[in-house]
Amino acid sequence: MTPDETVILARYVRALCPQQKFDEYTPDAWHDVLGDIPLDAARAAAATVARRQPFVSPAEIRAAYTAQRENTAADIQGPGLPAAIPDADPDDIPAYLAAVKEQRTRAADGNLRPRPVKELLAGVGRTIPTQTRQTGPLSIACPYCGAAPMHRCRRGETGLLVGYHPSRIDAAKATA
Repeated sequence: MTPDETVILARYVRALCPQQKFDEYTPDAWHDVLGDIPLDAARAAAATVARRQPFVSPAEIRAAYTAQRENTAADIQGPGLPAAIPDADPDDIPAYLAAVKEQRTRAADGNLRPRPVKELLAGVGRTIPTQTRQTGPLSIACPYCGAAPMHRCRRGETGLLVGYHPSRIDAAKATA
């Protein structure tokens, strides 16, 4: 809110609460407290406070504004909340977190609108590797203990190795 808009807010509150005292310095003081709140949101918060009491203070306007933002943001994407797709690739963690933060800020401001499916799918098309064959020591049978592919090497009759027999590792390298 600009200083001129703060003057408009002070006049609005004076109209809501005619018995409240204002002077030429009131808008300056209110701007110091409410300068980061948009005028429309501050007016709505002032009206909310004025409905329940005869005087309106800047702290009460800020509290009503904060409560309104929290109520608006309550329906946004998050754990256990309704689904919405952020505007970022989930594999790019910093960009994804920034998109989630921006999305929640838009929701708190009341600016979150459903987007067309075509817009959501615009970034789709990344190639996913189609490798279905397992590689590495598990992809072949162990020449030492006879363990089948995709099964762990055996130690004796009943035990299983945590790792692989060296001959199985060498055979996997030779195959690759």
